[in-house]
Amino acid sequence: MTNNSLKNLLSTESAVHQRVLAMMILGAFGVLAIVYGWDNTRDLMERRDRSVLDEYHDSSRKTPARDDIVILGIDDASQKLDTLWPEEIDASPALKEMKKQWQWRRRVWAPVLDRLFEAGAKYVFLDLTFKAPAHDDEDDRLLREALERHKGKVVVGGKWEIEAAVGNKRIVQNTENVPLMVPSPTAVGEEFATSDMFGILNFFGEANLDGVVRSANYWVSVNQLIQQGIVTGQLDPTEVARPSVAMVLGRKIDPEAAAKAGALERIRYCDLDSYPPLSIHQIFVDELWKNNFGNGAAFKEKIVMVGATASDLQDFQETTLGRVEGVRVHAHALTALLANSFVHDAPPWWTWASLVLGAVLAWTLVTFVRHPLATLAVLVLLTVGAYAGTFYMFDIHSIEASPVPFVVALDLCGVAGITGNYLMQRRAQQRAVRLLARYTSPEMAKEMTRDRTSLYNALGGTERTVTVLFSDVRGFTSMSENMSPTEIVGQLNEYLSKMVERVFKQKGLVDKFIGDAVMALWGSMRGQQNVDGDREDARRAVMSALEMRKALTELNADWVKRDIQELKFGIGIHQGPVVVGNIGAESPYEKMDITVIGDSVNTASRLEGLTKQYGVDLLVSDAVRHHLGDDFVCRTTDLVRASGKLKPVEVFAVIGLANGQRPPGLDQFEAGVKRYREEKFLEAKELFLQAEAAGLGDQLTYEYIHRCDTLAANPPRDWSGVYTATKK
Repeated sequence: MTNNSLKNLLSTESAVHQRVLAMMILGAFGVLAIVYGWDNTRDLMERRDRSVLDEYHDSSRKTPARDDIVILGIDDASQKLDTLWPEEIDASPALKEMKKQWQWRRRVWAPVLDRLFEAGAKYVFLDLTFKAPAHDDEDDRLLREALERHKGKVVVGGKWEIEAAVGNKRIVQNTENVPLMVPSPTAVGEEFATSDMFGILNFFGEANLDGVVRSANYWVSVNQLIQQGIVTGQLDPTEVARPSVAMVLGRKIDPEAAAKAGALERIRYCDLDSYPPLSIHQIFVDELWKNNFGNGAAFKEKIVMVGATASDLQDFQETTLGRVEGVRVHAHALTALLANSFVHDAPPWWTWASLVLGAVLAWTLVTFVRHPLATLAVLVLLTVGAYAGTFYMFDIHSIEASPVPFVVALDLCGVAGITGNYLMQRRAQQRAVRLLARYTSPEMAKEMTRDRTSLYNALGGTERTVTVLFSDVRGFTSMSENMSPTEIVGQLNEYLSKMVERVFKQKGLVDKFIGDAVMALWGSMRGQQNVDGDREDARRAVMSALEMRKALTELNADWVKRDIQELKFGIGIHQGPVVVGNIGAESPYEKMDITVIGDSVNTASRLEGLTKQYGVDLLVSDAVRHHLGDDFVCRTTDLVRASGKLKPVEVFAVIGLANGQRPPGLDQFEAGVKRYREEKFLEAKELFLQAEAAGLGDQLTYEYIHRCDTLAANPPRDWSGVYTATKK
């Protein structure tokens, strides 16, 4: 339908049509009233509300993590101890016990506590349940004596033995069948379970929604569990609530802040990467204790939380941040408690007021804004405004006010008046999405729709500065001769999936696959060309390559376990001008791709090929190295004229991020390259030999030693330092 025909249609609307329109809007509002008034559908809308509010939790400001909380994780490394030397294990009685098997005997925890408190730890929380006597009385005695030595500083918890909520099913269980599991007196002492250092370990998800832990039960009782819908039963007015672990620690650290918290508070989590667990076994390795923990300084005046972080121990909780180890959830709950960082529900009337307001605004728009596109635009603006406003309420004022009731009423009632136009617009949008999907990845499609001018320019052809990455598997063709087609495809798909994931993670675009090779681009669809953008593209491309290197290492480790041959690859990265365009065959043999062509693409491909000659897996040109600065450790590789090229390019091998250690011998190697280019071949060779002796004895070093021997024996006439490659 054209705009003119639409205008004619709108101009012929009669009073009857207005009445029909009013009935449609009232009918839509009636449907919403039923949906929000009926128990079954109201739960559905509440879950929708919760999913939006969970996004707010994820996207809004977080509670700042505290510097005085440290987590020691019972991780895979601590269970296996396969990274330690036998003599390191033999030197520590605790490590010898830990080496035997999980669960560790209780005698392990006595030296853990002693070690931490000797280092100056303020409090230690053991996220463990010592619910039964140990098989060996000596184990219980050692733990009990350690707790007595550090009395008032160690928090141990107990659990309500309650089946976890699953999905939207409420737990049906009598209150008398909800025992509190407390530590065995033989392990912790007779009075520990009634002391002020005993707390509740449980986290309770929302039983009527999805079991996600959004709230912290700072004071726990069966009465509270009944009110939450976790269990069913009669309220007991005489019951005394018990503090959670977070409340126990909070009352010790800041009694005034702890007193402000209610029994059940919806918490504002810290960032997901807050409180990264440290490996517990490292505290018993002298070298690691010194280097990683500063001889215990890392624990001085800290609250140390000890708990399971290994995946096979299954101590994880579903939270608004995702799946988080239980001990870290305790840390988040304690942080929120001390910061009084809680969020609160909107007033009870919020839902119905939002529904009425949304319907009234929709009626006003459809009645007084005659143009359907303008109406739709205002609906979108109001929808965005509703989300922005409620997000502001959440982020600034800590009020959980869902925009869903208002948005649903506004959009449903508004669409009731402009259904035809709405459906047409939706179909046009879907056609556009399908069209873009023929050319590129979802990420690239999003970029295009954000900047249509750049899209049109790109389709027609334009010159841009682009960072190009080429990666190729070494020897895959010969390897595949001994593999079945299914095995070849399976391994190659595993490999390419991980490589593409790393490209997308760094906002790159996968231009094409050439067998087992990958060509990726940065900057091809960016509208504004500037130095900052080029710098970001180069750094993202290199970060993507480093992550690809790490991913291949992980894949190889898994393949070895599955008796599949390992892979190696080479990567070349170059930045330079290219032509971006929609290239291919037009109708009726339509097959086109948005890609790049130009000498810069060929240069990146040549750099990838040169990795084989120099024995490295990642080469970048000087155009890319220029943007890396001191944030990456690079190794000068050569001033090389690639096969088929006239102009030489200086290339560098990227070793890694600068936060790692420089390889031994790198300084001598760099000095050797300088002498080599100054035509001082014997001095250069001596420096390369020093680099080799220091530990940098690899193919690239030997390449230079061989060249120095050759050039010293046959001095060149016109020395420029340029090496001409003869192979691609």
